[in-house]
Amino acid sequence: MDRAVKTAQTQPGRLARRFTVATAAYGQRRRIATVFAIVIAALLGYHALFGANGVVAYRAKRSEDRVLAQQLEKIKLENSRLKAHVEHLKTDPDAIEYEAHMRLRYTKPDQVIVLNNADNSTANTSTRTANPAANPAPARH
Repeated sequence: MDRAVKTAQTQPGRLARRFTVATAAYGQRRRIATVFAIVIAALLGYHALFGANGVVAYRAKRSEDRVLAQQLEKIKLENSRLKAHVEHLKTDPDAIEYEAHMRLRYTKPDQVIVLNNADNSTANTSTRTANPAANPAPARH
């Protein structure tokens, strides 16, 4: 009987040890799962902030959208101004004449063109004049 008593006493010890090992393993797995969940949450948070479509990229895109909207408004105003100018050129002969005179340098037969060469005379300060007889050729040795 001694043996039966010893076996009965050792069985609960073995179960207790197994239970302790299982509890320790469960605690270990729980800690690993918690750390893993924290790492995953941190990665998802980082991606949500700094990813390709994160908060930072969203703010940059909104800023770019505002700038592009302003440029679009300026271009629309310029386009409407140019359309009005085209309509004006289609209907007003004086506007056509003005454009031909200013941009294309067309003149009427009775007009005289006077050029102002003041800029050219200050830029060229040599002693030669337009008349080659007035300036003798320099002596060559």
